Amino acid sequence: MAWALQSAGHEVRVATHASAVDQVVATGLTPVPLGDANQPLVRETADCTPARHQDEVEQYAKVLGLSPEDKEHWITYFQVMLCPSSDYVRVDRPEPDDLIRFARTWQPDLIVWDPVFPAAGIAARLSGAAHCRQPIGQDLFAWSMDRLAEHHDELVAAGLDPSPITTLLEPLAEKYGLTVDDELLYGQWTTETMLDGFRLPTSTRKLFIRHVPYGDPKPLPDWLYNDHPPRLAFTLGESTRRFMVGDWDRTPKIMKAIDGLDIEVLATLTDRQLHGVERVPDNVRTFEWLNLQHVLPTCSSIIHHGGNGTFMSALVAKVPQLVCDIEGESLLMRLVEEDSGQIDIGTVRNGLELDVSDPDQLQTPSAVWELPAKKLEATPVSEFLISKGAGARLDHRAQTVSDMRELIWHVTTDPGYRERAVMLYEEWSAVPSPGEVIPALERLVAAHRRR
Repeated sequence: MAWALQSAGHEVRVATHASAVDQVVATGLTPVPLGDANQPLVRETADCTPARHQDEVEQYAKVLGLSPEDKEHWITYFQVMLCPSSDYVRVDRPEPDDLIRFARTWQPDLIVWDPVFPAAGIAARLSGAAHCRQPIGQDLFAWSMDRLAEHHDELVAAGLDPSPITTLLEPLAEKYGLTVDDELLYGQWTTETMLDGFRLPTSTRKLFIRHVPYGDPKPLPDWLYNDHPPRLAFTLGESTRRFMVGDWDRTPKIMKAIDGLDIEVLATLTDRQLHGVERVPDNVRTFEWLNLQHVLPTCSSIIHHGGNGTFMSALVAKVPQLVCDIEGESLLMRLVEEDSGQIDIGTVRNGLELDVSDPDQLQTPSAVWELPAKKLEATPVSEFLISKGAGARLDHRAQTVSDMRELIWHVTTDPGYRERAVMLYEEWSAVPSPGEVIPALERLVAAHRRR
């Protein structure tokens, strides 16, 4: 989106925490640093917002009358996504003030914002900019806020907050003399990047735009296009590798399943993720990191954790997908309060999602949570791919090594999976590209900006 706007002649700035400015510079864009690069992110501090207790999650789900599928969306929004949202609206932190100060000074015509950073709506209101949300993946924010609004009276009667995101945003809004309304929460429109059948129904005004995968630019490996047997990419994502030791026993089992298959496997796994693997099979090459945009066009299939970025990268490369997914809810379970000791496999201490290499950095007691053995998005991603015939579910808890081996071979070698993956790619390619939506964006900006 930023490249498309810049290529069309618009000035673009990317506001982000000061510690991430080098990543923005590497894309050829101009960063606006927020906060102090020498200070830790809120998520790395002891007073970051913890996940909501499972009992509270259940109370809401009961009042909202959620089906098991809808409850999964609610868990992801309420128990997980509200945590970083709260980090970026705190009146005791400089990031929201820095954004508002820059917007008032630079006077942008448009602010495009991640729903996790709701202070952007306030910055838009105060600077007169038009503004829209750009969710990454399914729009869990708008979907959840719609459900809450529908059941407002029942929630109040049950003693529950009918709009938790409003409660988070109100102190910052009041600081600047504003009242939180729907426009601040939802934006004036939303850029919808998910395909039909995967996107969630919401009340928002939508501008449909193609999700174009992005990977950090790196030199192309000279061996990548050499002759090779059927090739499979194996990645478990970048987020849980920071703190999950042993990967819930998933990696050792998958390694046994692919051992001996006439398939070359390129696995992006760290030592932490490989913990518990007795032997890396001869047909597996391990790397800490590979650019998926380089690798996937050479692959016949991919095994992955179900993250939206990896899912869309494989979809665009027309590659059949095996998604690591298990039955059961994504609910985080609070275990104990403690102030010292090692974190066991399958648990994480609040505030240490980014790295557990130095658990002593937290100075106060912190909750320990048991995590479900899957990525939060894994179930909707796997179910969507199965419904399209372009992938399968790899359940390391329910399937035997033999079951997994047969499924991996079948998805990798059966041309039917590739044919349906191509059909899914054609659905994607029919969505307007970022460059193609620029005229529509310009019209929306002209209609909504205030001076």
